[in-house]
Amino acid sequence: MARNLRDIRRKMKAVKSTRQVTKAMELVAGSKMRRAVQNAQTLRQYAESAWRILERIGSSNAGIHEFFTQRPIENVLVLVISSDRGLCGSLNSHLFRTVAQYIEGVKKVPTFKSIDFVAVGRKGQQFLARTGHKIVAAFPAFSNHPMFRDILPVSKLVFDAFKKGQYDHVVVLYPSFVSALVQEPAAKALLPFSENELKSMASQIQSKKAKQPAEAKVLASEFLFEPSPQEVLNSILPQLTEIQIFQAILEACASEHSARMVAMRNASDSASDILDDLTLTYNQTRQAGITAELAELSAGAAALG
Repeated sequence: MARNLRDIRRKMKAVKSTRQVTKAMELVAGSKMRRAVQNAQTLRQYAESAWRILERIGSSNAGIHEFFTQRPIENVLVLVISSDRGLCGSLNSHLFRTVAQYIEGVKKVPTFKSIDFVAVGRKGQQFLARTGHKIVAAFPAFSNHPMFRDILPVSKLVFDAFKKGQYDHVVVLYPSFVSALVQEPAAKALLPFSENELKSMASQIQSKKAKQPAEAKVLASEFLFEPSPQEVLNSILPQLTEIQIFQAILEACASEHSARMVAMRNASDSASDILDDLTLTYNQTRQAGITAELAELSAGAAALG
């Protein structure tokens, strides 16, 4: 009986220690989440407006720039943004499921030849390596206070590969922040800006937030560029595309901290439930032992009498 009580007390102590850790991790994630969400929401409107501008230019000025020129889709580059660490619920598993679905859709394109990946985040890199896909570059996740300059090596790699003709289509897959409880995988076709089959497929994977009715598109028949279209587009297109990558990083950061905060809160609640059950079991076991000892004393006193 004493041994059973010691085992239960040991389990209770271990659960209490675990609950303290998960509670501390919840508070840390909550603190990081508030700043990450603020950063993502601050840039979101600008990024969406920039994306609409690019789509309008591409729809009315097809072929005016190499970023607007539609190519036969043969080689595809996918930028996968995940986290470095786990303990964030099903965030990464949902993202990887979307990656697998996108790969299946790309392979159905008649002209498809190959698909390569750029992994941002160790979890994404491990998943791609485990599934046997080619990773041309890997970067750590920018989870702690990401800055715009952090994504410049990523964007330079993407731009250089696209300009050299190594890839005909570039897409980014990332977890999009909807709310503290909801983070949904999203896909965005980065290059080229012209409409094609893969861009339509990427738009179908967008989160519920992105699926909400958007503003009516205002198509312009002609744009006037000064001093010249090539000079203006060479200046603004890389910057606006970098903004899209940076926005995806901010969304992934906010999603990661939100998912981890909720996961740690659930873990703390589960630890509290387990501790309540162990406490009840401990009291019942101790009461049963006391009752048994009293019964033995009563029986011994009766025998002596």
